[in-house]
Amino acid sequence: MIQNIAVAGAGISGMSTAYILQQKGYSVTIFAKAFSPSITSNKAAAFWFPYHVRNDQRGIEWCNTSYEYYKEFMSTPEAGISMHQLLKVLRKDIEEEEPVWKQFLPPGSFSEVPDSKLPKGMAKIYDVQVPLIETQLFLPWLSHQLQEKGVQLIEQELPYFDDLSAKYDLVVNCTALGSRHLCEDDTIIPVRGQVALLAPGPALPIYLDNEKPLYVVPRKDAIIVGGTFEPNEIAEVTEPHRIEQILHNAYEIFPQLKQQAMLGSWAGLRPHRPDVRLEAEPGKNIVHNYGHGGSGFTLAFGCAESVGRLVDEWQ
Repeated sequence: MIQNIAVAGAGISGMSTAYILQQKGYSVTIFAKAFSPSITSNKAAAFWFPYHVRNDQRGIEWCNTSYEYYKEFMSTPEAGISMHQLLKVLRKDIEEEEPVWKQFLPPGSFSEVPDSKLPKGMAKIYDVQVPLIETQLFLPWLSHQLQEKGVQLIEQELPYFDDLSAKYDLVVNCTALGSRHLCEDDTIIPVRGQVALLAPGPALPIYLDNEKPLYVVPRKDAIIVGGTFEPNEIAEVTEPHRIEQILHNAYEIFPQLKQQAMLGSWAGLRPHRPDVRLEAEPGKNIVHNYGHGGSGFTLAFGCAESVGRLVDEWQ
């Protein structure tokens, strides 16, 4: 019988997995080398959108499940989640098949902007309603919810899983990039993203342009302007010329942002993998849940539900 579960990793995947397993009645302990705010998930712009998951059909359920969880959390203001307009743009002269990501969106959550209203140079704009997760509010709130319900948080480096496997009925691996070493999985790589932080100000939609690339995310604490997609960069540092280019791209679309003070910049490493690893490891009491890339918040609660079903089947 599975009763006591160790969750390895305290990013959004680990925290959401612990949340679902606790709701199912399991005793859960989270082990991680760091907790919020000292984790990559805190640096995420954290708007819901199926980013780099379009080739994995499992993601349709995962995305939609997470979307519903965030809608539910919206009823608690302290959670820091709101429904926000997102504009996904496609520029002219950019070849793209019919966007397969549309099938990942909940029915009725998006529309196409009429051609007559498209700005110069734009081939299409999709108007999508998405949850915006203020990580500086949501992660502490989620941590508090877990601890109130008896989930233990233990700060500890994990060089291997053997100790946890011996002490707990089951281990759920949500260590993201840590799985490269812990699982000897070379298919997961770091992809660095750099962003600029501007002072909060004008009401703006979330703006997403994969071709630039550019995203603008108006949060309560800052307007996050990104970004970059830099595979196999391991240094979590920003480069002035990159930040300058990011801001230049944003000012072209939203000139009013030039009036906002620069608050700083940061860099984070996305745990990119060709597909999400979510499975029980044969012959071991370990379930894996990692490799979510830049869609950690988008997939988190859906993947956690799948982990919960695997655990239930283990009984």
